[in-house]
Amino acid sequence: MASDGHEDDWLDLADAIDVLRDQLSQAQRRGKDSPLRFVLGEITAEFEIELVRAKGGGGGLKFGVVEASARGERTNRSTQRLTLRLNPQHRDGGDVAVGDDQE
Repeated sequence: MASDGHEDDWLDLADAIDVLRDQLSQAQRRGKDSPLRFVLGEITAEFEIELVRAKGGGGGLKFGVVEASARGERTNRSTQRLTLRLNPQHRDGGDVAVGDDQE
C-alpha cells in the first residue's frame, strides 16, 4: 500500500474492523463453557489513521490504520484520530454475549 517501505506498519480501516470482529468472536468461543456471561454494549474503538493515495492501476484514496510500535518511530506522514462507536449484534438482531456460542 504505502510506497515508502512501511506497508507492514499499518492496515486499512476494513482490516482493523475485521481484526476487532475476530477478537470478539474469539472471546465468545473462549467463554462458551463459562457460567459467567458479559453482554456487549457499545464498543468505542479509536484508531490513528492516515489518508494514503494508492498508486497503480485504479489509484484512489484509502484510510490506513497506523500500528503502534514499541520502537517509537514516526514518519513524516500526517495522522488523524478516528473514533468509531460500534454496537455489536447477532445477525438476528439479538445482543451479543461474550461466551455465547451463537454465531
